[in-house]
Amino acid sequence: MNRTLKSGLICGVAIAFALSCADAPIESSTKQPSEAFNQPGTTTLGKATASMTAGRGGESAFLLMDRGRDALSWRAILADAAEKSIDAQYFLWKDDAAGKIMMQRLMAAADRGVRVRVLIDDSMTESDPQYLAAFGAYPNVEVRLYKPFGPKHDSKVLRWVDFVGDLKVLNHRMHNKMFIVDGSMAIIGGRNIGSEYFEYPVPFVFRSRDLLTFGPVLEHAGHIFDLYWNSDWAVPIEDAVAPVATLEQAREQKATLDLAAADPSSYPPGFYDQPRRLEDELTALEPQLHWGTGRLLVDEVPDRDGKPQTHAELDDTGVVLGRTAADSTSEMHVQSAYLILLPDSMQLLGEMTARGVEVYLSTNSMASNNHLSAFVAYRKQRKQMLEHGARVYEMRPDAAEERALFTAQQLEENNMFFGLHAKTMVFDRRITFVGSFNLDPRSVDLNSEMGLLVESEGLANAVADSIERDIAAGNSWQVILNDEGAQEWLTVEDGVITFESKEEPMTTQAQRAEADALDVVPDTSQM
Repeated sequence: MNRTLKSGLICGVAIAFALSCADAPIESSTKQPSEAFNQPGTTTLGKATASMTAGRGGESAFLLMDRGRDALSWRAILADAAEKSIDAQYFLWKDDAAGKIMMQRLMAAADRGVRVRVLIDDSMTESDPQYLAAFGAYPNVEVRLYKPFGPKHDSKVLRWVDFVGDLKVLNHRMHNKMFIVDGSMAIIGGRNIGSEYFEYPVPFVFRSRDLLTFGPVLEHAGHIFDLYWNSDWAVPIEDAVAPVATLEQAREQKATLDLAAADPSSYPPGFYDQPRRLEDELTALEPQLHWGTGRLLVDEVPDRDGKPQTHAELDDTGVVLGRTAADSTSEMHVQSAYLILLPDSMQLLGEMTARGVEVYLSTNSMASNNHLSAFVAYRKQRKQMLEHGARVYEMRPDAAEERALFTAQQLEENNMFFGLHAKTMVFDRRITFVGSFNLDPRSVDLNSEMGLLVESEGLANAVADSIERDIAAGNSWQVILNDEGAQEWLTVEDGVITFESKEEPMTTQAQRAEADALDVVPDTSQM
């Protein structure tokens, strides 16, 4: 039997086994609906933000969090300041240093009587389920999994067998990322809860971006969280993980997390190791804020068993962004970890450049990507993007601005490299989107996504300048078409070409061969 036929038979048997063994999606008969805290004016944080927005004519405040350490700091500061509620919604919550620090902060808030609700997508959960189950068993804490499927096995193979048994669960993910405290202040953007998103010295570090915000833009944020929290897809973790964690186990885990939180080595370099006073932080915050009008974009909750769960407050994030792009008149900056255009988006790109809009596309290189299949789908389109007039830039895995955050010893000991995770767009340096939405078919058609669409020249200029630093020499390569129509990678400094390559830079022959093999994948909608 030849190797190809043998491999095909093995795959067929594996899929058939998966489909026959997979369990039914988990239901919950004990879940109780709950609603977001809606009296922010009774809290210290609510009073402070109300005072800061007074006289602003309905504008909201936005803080650009370009650096992971600031993003982690503000999550911790807000958790420490919480008096009534914390609602957190994430695609991933890892069992690593950053995950433990955030979990400890939320459990400490629960000790003060704060109600903590945490919703985590289950399809890519990498953490030990018992770690999350003990979190959910703590007093005043509720943890729900979005679209859990089958029991949580010790075996990762069996876990994936469960997923393969229902491709609806595998493909449709809750990619949303939102952190709301006392109904008053929120952090929304592209970061999951894991060390690589907050610039810890770990082998692979993500360049990402969040916005901290307060004001009228959050009017519906709590209600939108509730729509996911109370949806048919959200299941209490105690209904999905066996054995159910006990209160004793939860308290033991909290004690372990307290020790980690007291250890300076648990934090990224430059991070504080003592809680800061909210009053001092808010005073220092004011000069850094950008003011403008904002809109919280959130995709509708998917249907379940034919029962509509759509609401007027929800949007189709991809459609709104497409319309905003079409209205651009001078320039558009797009930064997307995964960049795969649907046919109408490719057509729009050509139309925009034809009428003089300068389009800057920033994404991962083959050397910096963390999903090679997604990169290959982008690579198939890259030449067409260039032919349509886009300026295309690919992140270097040794980006100078990222390396500057760490010591030479940290870089060497961890064999560190960097990848792009930001999901950001700027239109005419006037309107900004920061959120969870990648410019790819998965974000358009499969995932639920969210983000902030903000009209503020100050914020737009700050984010556009940030993207332009990311695409500058030393941080990214520019991809061009040469006179023969072939793709080349350049570094241009002061108008002089200092680097030129005719193949994917900083990659091995084996990496390029693997990418070539993946060219046979036919359906980019699954990327």
